[in-house]
Amino acid sequence: MAKPSKIVSNEVLILEERIRQQKSETYPDLSDQDFFLINSTDTVLRLKGLSGRQVEDGIVDGSDDGGIDAVYLFLDGQLVEDTSEKSHGESPQLELEIIQAKYESGFKEVTLQRLLDHLPLLLQLDESAALGAEFNPRVLERFQSFRQTYLSVASKFPELSINIRYITKSPEDPHEKVRAKASRLERQVTSLFHGSRVSVELIGANELNSRARQRRATTSTLRLSEGPISSEKGGFVCLVSLADYFDFITEGDDRLRDEIFEENVRDYEGATVINRGIAQSLREGDASVADFWWLNNGVTIIGKRVQPSSRRLQIEDPQIVNGLQTSRNLYHYFHGLSRKDNETPASHGELRQLLVRVIETQDEEIAAQVIKATNSQNRVSAASLRSTEPFQRDIEEYFQRHGLYYERKKNHYKNLQKPRAQIVEVLELAQAVGAVLLQQPNVSRGTPSALVRGKLYERVFSTKTPLAAYLNCLLLVRTVDEFLAKNSGMGGRHDRSNVRFHLARSASAFALTSSRPRPKSLTELDLSVLTPQFLLEVYGWVIDARDRASKVVGTVDPSVLAKGAEWVAQIDRQLSRYTDKSRWPKKLAP
Repeated sequence: MAKPSKIVSNEVLILEERIRQQKSETYPDLSDQDFFLINSTDTVLRLKGLSGRQVEDGIVDGSDDGGIDAVYLFLDGQLVEDTSEKSHGESPQLELEIIQAKYESGFKEVTLQRLLDHLPLLLQLDESAALGAEFNPRVLERFQSFRQTYLSVASKFPELSINIRYITKSPEDPHEKVRAKASRLERQVTSLFHGSRVSVELIGANELNSRARQRRATTSTLRLSEGPISSEKGGFVCLVSLADYFDFITEGDDRLRDEIFEENVRDYEGATVINRGIAQSLREGDASVADFWWLNNGVTIIGKRVQPSSRRLQIEDPQIVNGLQTSRNLYHYFHGLSRKDNETPASHGELRQLLVRVIETQDEEIAAQVIKATNSQNRVSAASLRSTEPFQRDIEEYFQRHGLYYERKKNHYKNLQKPRAQIVEVLELAQAVGAVLLQQPNVSRGTPSALVRGKLYERVFSTKTPLAAYLNCLLLVRTVDEFLAKNSGMGGRHDRSNVRFHLARSASAFALTSSRPRPKSLTELDLSVLTPQFLLEVYGWVIDARDRASKVVGTVDPSVLAKGAEWVAQIDRQLSRYTDKSRWPKKLAP
């Protein structure tokens, strides 16, 4: 008599069907395991609002991964993406997220044992060269970023949280032996950092489905000290206690709601004169003779709909478009109080007030005008208006005509479940332009966030650059990525990341027989010349340039070379010698 088939729980069936549907819509070519890793990571870190690219960049899964599938580091709620300098407050918060996700039906002791064996080594602040023999470069790079960031804020005694999440599609609670190992891992990691908060979370199908159902609230409540003043054309001016404003910009465990600052044109600028002045005003407390709003310009909030109700405003999709420095300082101050003195914001911020302007509009042109006007006092350039800049909308419309979705607003198309391969993020485009048009592949690899800040941003997103040049830069890098992925002899994902931008920069030069292709010539780039054979020849030429750079710098570390200036100098120097078409290498002719 045949054994009856095992009944699959409803939660597992729901999970598997959700995974199947979302995979077919967004990542149809991925394996079930690879998509489960991306999807489950995105689900458990949903409140962080990571983009598709940011989720993918954190994946370290592969051989010699130490039992770790993905790693993410957050400083004051902001994802740390590269080695560029990060601004932080007086009481910095560091969160390290370590994820292991398996598309299997149970929790295993051996998975936690691998973490027990390897995490204490990787979390040592004194980096050991011997780790290179045990872990893949991607793992090492992620934990090196953690060490560098932690040490950079160590003098501020940062609040450190380390969250280790083991995710499966198990319908049942973990066995007591698995839970015992999880507790041991928690104790062992805690012992490495005195005063840190460490959690080991075992997440099965039930919890994963529950988190997938969670949605960020689109409407927020702002409590007012008095009834607001409104005008005939709409909008409100009001006073809000510092404690109530702190509640408005935080949620859960006093987590700063980064999503409501997405339209703000300025990053937090750290310990500037202005920020030190704001911090000093806050430290004077409610006993101060001067109210806070007397000394501060306040904040401006834009909402799609604003509904007043007594001493409250219900704001749909609020965006704080001016007042980031004030908001961040206020957050750091009150969060620091709760850490050091175990006091509440209410005990220090009920009497002092903040001036808040709330503007209701769904018109992007009006929103852009408000953002530009309210930030003009800080000398913010028009190019820094980011998603509201007309040129960014031009790129979005142009790309859409070519079957691509340009996410000038973070996660807009991701949330619409558009195929990941058709989504282009701002930073992805900036990296392509930085490598090909600016001829700075080392910046695209090492400090990509620099490309979307300040003067580099203005060079990357110049209205003088034809839209077709942007598209060709992107498609060139994607063609290079496809070529590298199909050639297993060129290494894994980390190895490819160290050559992709240098190869794209060089391939454009050879394809156009120009050492420094200009925007107009890039519009005329014939992508059909980028055949596998052509790219293979250019790849060999690029690696030769890297070998010469290695001898000059004195290191063979591909990551160090990719982020440094010497490899770029070798490429530029060699290309500059090809002064006319007759002198370009025949085997590299397009």
